[in-house]
Amino acid sequence: MSSHNSEINSGNLIEVKDLSFAYKKNDWILRDINIRIKKGEVIGLVGDSGSGKTTFAYILKGIIPQIFKGYLKGNVYINHLDIRKAKIVQIAKIVGMVFQDLNSQLFSNTVKEEILFGLQNLKLNLDWGKEAMDFLNIESLAEEIPMNLSAGQKQRVILASIIATKPKLLILDEPSAHLDFKGKYSLLKNIKRLNSEYNTTILLISQDPWIIGELCHHILYFNNYSIKYQPTEEKIQKVPQWSWIL
Repeated sequence: MSSHNSEINSGNLIEVKDLSFAYKKNDWILRDINIRIKKGEVIGLVGDSGSGKTTFAYILKGIIPQIFKGYLKGNVYINHLDIRKAKIVQIAKIVGMVFQDLNSQLFSNTVKEEILFGLQNLKLNLDWGKEAMDFLNIESLAEEIPMNLSAGQKQRVILASIIATKPKLLILDEPSAHLDFKGKYSLLKNIKRLNSEYNTTILLISQDPWIIGELCHHILYFNNYSIKYQPTEEKIQKVPQWSWIL
């Protein structure tokens, strides 16, 4: 991360200035946050339950304050777009998010329709849908009903529907929560490929030290209303196995 100044550096994708947020007046969850995240970084969002990780993700996605209301101060810029003033459709073209509840994101009759839905709504190239299905190797699922799939398959379908729109920023909320080790390993490979081949900036909310340790060089540590950017090894150790440093 670079030092703070008034202009958005071209190497930064995200700039957060003096951000505070409360769902109820004066009951702050985040307070006076200043963060910059460079393009192409893969960063873990870690901290205790209720520390503000998902709230922060909702702000980046524009869900707060446009859908969930509260008391928001400060400014958030992603790819030079002012998230507080932008329309949801503008944000959707640059920020994609996979929520922890997989079923809440599935509503189409077939996998193919699911993946094309976002492209149609955002008026983007429909050929990107096939590219995303090829990338995640789910072409064989094209005519399947999404709700009938396994957790790992559902996640790949949702991920394909989002990466089809070619977002600059991808946010994953507890992506390994419903997966066995084989599913986690497949997720890990896909995230690494997405980052290396498309230079997608990725924020990974997770309580799983293996996923964070394998993927993230840095973390955002949420604690006491604040967020600290620090090297992953300050919070996670690899030996004898991936685990949190308490």
